[in-house]
Amino acid sequence: MTTKVLVFSLFFGVSINHKTAFAAFRIQNVFAQDVLDIHLDSLLTMQQGLGSPHSLQVATGHEALMKLRREMPTPYTCTVTTPMGVTFDVQTPPDDRFESWSDNCGVRVRNVVLADEGRWRLTATAGNDSISGWVEVYVEDDRTSYTAPTISLQDGQTHANVELTTLDNLYCMVAQPASESSVVAGHCEVTLDRITRAVKGNWDVFLGLPGKINELHVQRQVAVEAERLDVGFIHDSNANKVHLYCNILVTEKNITFCRFQRTNAASGYNVMDGLSDGVHSYYGEGFDQRQCGMTLEQPTAEDFGTWRCTVGVQAWVGALVEQQTPLQALISVSSNNRVGFIYITARLEETEAQTVFTQVDREFTVMCRADRALRYCWFQHPNGTQYTPLPLADENQQFWYTGEDFQAGDCGITFSHATEADAGLWTCHMGPSDQVGVEVTDRLNVRVTGPLAANYQQIDTVVGEKATVYCRTSNGVRPLDYCRFMTPSFVGLSVDETVTEENAILNRFYFTPGRELNLGDCSLTISSVQYEDLGVWTCAAVVNGDTEEARDTVTLYVSDSAHARTLSQAGIAGMVFGLAAMLAALGGVVWYKRHTLFPPKRSNRSTDPTVGFSRRTVSTTSSGGSSNSSVLENLELPTITSQRT
Repeated sequence: MTTKVLVFSLFFGVSINHKTAFAAFRIQNVFAQDVLDIHLDSLLTMQQGLGSPHSLQVATGHEALMKLRREMPTPYTCTVTTPMGVTFDVQTPPDDRFESWSDNCGVRVRNVVLADEGRWRLTATAGNDSISGWVEVYVEDDRTSYTAPTISLQDGQTHANVELTTLDNLYCMVAQPASESSVVAGHCEVTLDRITRAVKGNWDVFLGLPGKINELHVQRQVAVEAERLDVGFIHDSNANKVHLYCNILVTEKNITFCRFQRTNAASGYNVMDGLSDGVHSYYGEGFDQRQCGMTLEQPTAEDFGTWRCTVGVQAWVGALVEQQTPLQALISVSSNNRVGFIYITARLEETEAQTVFTQVDREFTVMCRADRALRYCWFQHPNGTQYTPLPLADENQQFWYTGEDFQAGDCGITFSHATEADAGLWTCHMGPSDQVGVEVTDRLNVRVTGPLAANYQQIDTVVGEKATVYCRTSNGVRPLDYCRFMTPSFVGLSVDETVTEENAILNRFYFTPGRELNLGDCSLTISSVQYEDLGVWTCAAVVNGDTEEARDTVTLYVSDSAHARTLSQAGIAGMVFGLAAMLAALGGVVWYKRHTLFPPKRSNRSTDPTVGFSRRTVSTTSSGGSSNSSVLENLELPTITSQRT
């Protein structure tokens, strides 16, 4: 028995014209060396057959349209064989789901179901000629909706890929908030150069899905969050504990340390998981979950106040892990179980404005601080111009934000150059991050001076009381080589920390305790102001490193209120002495009349009535504010007695 092996060989090399590749198959009898050449007009036809389309995806409930690519001369018959093996003539279908379609041999299948999936064969016959083709049908579920959770993006992230669906779509049209629509081919994913809050909101996505004519409308909610600290506290009154937390949200950074400190305390607490001192311990799910917290057991009254949390962080920078600037925030702990803050509204008239000293063309900073986290802040210049501080991004910026951050309650602005026009009262406005409504406000006074400036150029004083003339360096702390003053009567005084109240110059002038030349302080205290001290004082010093002496003036004066207060005290003393003299004279007149008109009767008592009256008069006049009524009573008694006798 001879075994014949047929070898198929495919060779190309004719030409490609209008995307049609001609090919030839050679079927060779290896043993007999007989060769039969079969020529095909199209490589595509060779691979896929005559069915059109070769592959068809249809969603359930939709219609499938299939036909042969080639036409047959009429008359011809067209038969269809379903994947279930049912064969029928398209002119006499088994039910109304099927009908003839197209000018060629073709069929329309309505209301496609899952059972229609598979290979459909179409055959056209005309006399002795017959052609066949097939179509592969894939039935998909008819998707009418698509739901997915909110897409969370990080503010400031660059080159971010945003996947809008996981469906196998052909294309999608994406409409972002406040942006032009764009069509994306293939998988529905967009790349954003930089994420800002402008992309936050509802995105409308229209998907072209295989097997569906109508596009699928999908709405995706996009949230944009910046890296931030989620801060607060939980007061567990049953266990008598307070839990403070300061967790990082929306970040890829890792926590390196966790610190808490009361704002009115000098030291804080280094909190780590598994460690306790019996009162303070870690609270949270761990540093790996980016959670920083502290539990206070048996909290005291001091614990119910404002705390500052500081979280150390590190992050990948290229191929290295580097330490980053620690994050800080304020937590105001109240006795009730909620995050609390001291709500401050307008406080412009409550306290005296802090003064910032600077020089012309020098950099200066105006700083305000709130006891709560802030969302924003802005400043109003004395001329009414408003400035909102922004991060320093360019060395040529005229102003920029200064401070830890808004979470720590810092609101500061630094200007690169000071001018005379910057002098005056500045107002800072701060918007708390946990509420809307009235802004937190504060005020600061800016003085554009020389290297040395008087803290107050006008000082209201009272003769006989203590007063301080204080000058200090502008633009921060700078040591002084010496400090001197000149009095209004042109007496020069040189002072430093060695001149104390015990060895005061002229027994009245000494350097103000608690201040230092090394800290830029030139300060003189007058233990008892005299009239000769009223007037213009001059403070002068050489700032370390400068070549010229700097000076400023301070005026000591007695205001009308202080003058009135002094006159009032003197007037009261004069009235007391005058009243005493008047009462003494009146008492003498009464005594004279009584003993002249009504001579006293003799008695066995040896006490002289005038002596008794005199004693009563002295005692009543020395009794202070009630002396007038007491003297009148004593004056009337002898008169009434003498009338009755």
